[in-house]
Amino acid sequence: MSGSRRQPSRGPSRLWPFKARDDIVTIVDMGSQKIACAIVRFAAPRFGLDAGARNIQVLGSACVRSSGFAAGQIMNMIAAETSIRRAVAQAETQAGITAGEVVVTAQFAGLATQIFEARPGSGETLIPKEDAAIISAAVEENCHTAERRLLHMFTLAPGGENLGGPQHGGSTKGVDVVAVSMPLKGVRQIAACFTRSLLAAKEYIAGPLASALAVTDPLERNAGILVIDMGAQMTGYAVFSQGIPVLVGYAGIGGQHVTDQIARSFALRKFDAERIKIRFGSVYDGLQADVDLPLSHGETGEPISKFALNHLIRSHASQVFRAINEQLKGARYSIPSGGAVLAGGGSQLPGVRELASQLLASEVRTARPLVLNGLNAGSALAALAGGCLYASRHQSPGEMPYAPGFASQNSSYASRIGQWLRASF
Repeated sequence: MSGSRRQPSRGPSRLWPFKARDDIVTIVDMGSQKIACAIVRFAAPRFGLDAGARNIQVLGSACVRSSGFAAGQIMNMIAAETSIRRAVAQAETQAGITAGEVVVTAQFAGLATQIFEARPGSGETLIPKEDAAIISAAVEENCHTAERRLLHMFTLAPGGENLGGPQHGGSTKGVDVVAVSMPLKGVRQIAACFTRSLLAAKEYIAGPLASALAVTDPLERNAGILVIDMGAQMTGYAVFSQGIPVLVGYAGIGGQHVTDQIARSFALRKFDAERIKIRFGSVYDGLQADVDLPLSHGETGEPISKFALNHLIRSHASQVFRAINEQLKGARYSIPSGGAVLAGGGSQLPGVRELASQLLASEVRTARPLVLNGLNAGSALAALAGGCLYASRHQSPGEMPYAPGFASQNSSYASRIGQWLRASF
């Protein structure tokens, strides 16, 4: 290739860590009510964030009841280990393969987003594309100092121009660095739990991002969209702008809190409360449809009113969307022009979409099930399907590569990058 400049290798990234595509990868989705596992094979190289799922083959999958994992963290090591062993063992039996390393996705406790700005040094107008690796290492070092584990990193140039995208000379250009991280304490707990199960946690995916990959398409993410993953004990969310997740977080309210409130209000066992919520529950509380349900109050013996049940469900569901709206406002974000997408088991309750649209004052749709080769993933398994997509792709054009070795380089080149970042940190 004489006469042309050779482009440097981008290397693996913090979102797409796998180099070889003809690999077999195990994905584990940890939740408060279920632990799901899928063992997948990638049949061909996949390049770009939106390569699709045509060449992903699910060799084995399983979904078991979760125990010992709650509110995004390990609460009981032995119980969590048992649940993980069961899920992975069932998937291994179906696939005929023994798993070693796994990719873990969950609504991790303490999940947070930080945005830093990297600016050129004096005398420069643009940040070179090749500097991305050193910027990446500096951001990771900052997270490590704060005792956090860097999970994902993206870049967004001012005005919505991604790193490596079109640049306009004549003015000083910087980039916004979006870093998604979680506390190191939580990482160590989860890693120890998998180690006890004779497995190694290779990478961690923020649950809202995994769900977003499964329930949105590139056009929606580029236009701007909010993805809400309604889990059992936590509801995660991710705000996309120009194809980049600029805000990732969670509200500490989920479907299990509704079940617990039903059990307390009507003096029911949790099993009965969950059944009545699934079978008869909705967010509609109109008196016109009020009927007595075939279940009695545990203390008074009187029939439970459908109006009372739905009023309680609506009240708690409203808290979820109001909490997310307040967090967005606190971070100075509004609902994107593309509206919102609901995923997770909680999104299946009748009327939730209409309630979300009313409270968020935006268009809202319920996630469409994603079908992989060998796995029918409904909304409740969106994070697992998204984890499969995550592992099947190389990095997106706007994401920086991960190169920790650059952090220890002692050169004027590295010092100049550090100067850009120190001003932001």
